[in-house]
Amino acid sequence: MELLKLEIPKSKLLSVPKKERVFFVQAGNLLNDLSMLQKLVLFTTNTKTTNKTVRTAQNLQALCLIRIQAGKLDEGWELLQKNYFGAGLSKDYDRMLSQSEKQCLDNIKKYFGSKSNLISLVRDYTFHYFTSSEQISQLIDDAPPSEIFEVFMSDFYGNCVFSMSNVLVTFAILKSTGITHTEKAMGKLLRDVQKVTKWFGDFLGRCLLVFVEKHLGLESSKVEIPEPPDIKKVTLPYFIKG
Repeated sequence: MELLKLEIPKSKLLSVPKKERVFFVQAGNLLNDLSMLQKLVLFTTNTKTTNKTVRTAQNLQALCLIRIQAGKLDEGWELLQKNYFGAGLSKDYDRMLSQSEKQCLDNIKKYFGSKSNLISLVRDYTFHYFTSSEQISQLIDDAPPSEIFEVFMSDFYGNCVFSMSNVLVTFAILKSTGITHTEKAMGKLLRDVQKVTKWFGDFLGRCLLVFVEKHLGLESSKVEIPEPPDIKKVTLPYFIKG
């Protein structure tokens, strides 16, 4: 497979106005994170199994990655508010977007403009571990009376599955969304994360290209990498041998 490589001298980067070069670095970092998380979620869900315990672990792993990706998207919205709109870059860059890219930006604004958007609601359950004992106690109390919690132990901690903790976090997410059906709530979260990730990818990808064309004008060179595997055949198992 061939890729195009740009080599950017530090002196060239420093010649760009500070607010633009800072946004360029931050936007690239966000797109890297979203790309990796998107693939990891896919690789996790590629793993097919009829074993109930393995499926439980795979679902836990997928949900963890989706929550992290949702948190990154919420941080991406904060980035746009502060360093794209707030820094005045939108006045210059918006006019260089295609109609479809403008629509992606409008979609992002409308989505995060709603206080009930699922991604922002989930963010708090991604980066905070319920340090209040009252919060943890309430999560347990709110679980259905018939709920049976599971924990799977192993000599290797990497193969332990604390399913109980994941179930309680899921209950908390469901409670915050108002959706009572677990699979429907998780399905909506996955769909929201996927579509918002695409909006960010299309919009920011164009912004970074505009940045390069506007300020750097650098020639690219071709580099070759080994042929990558088929995306549908890559899996990310939870259980491993040490």
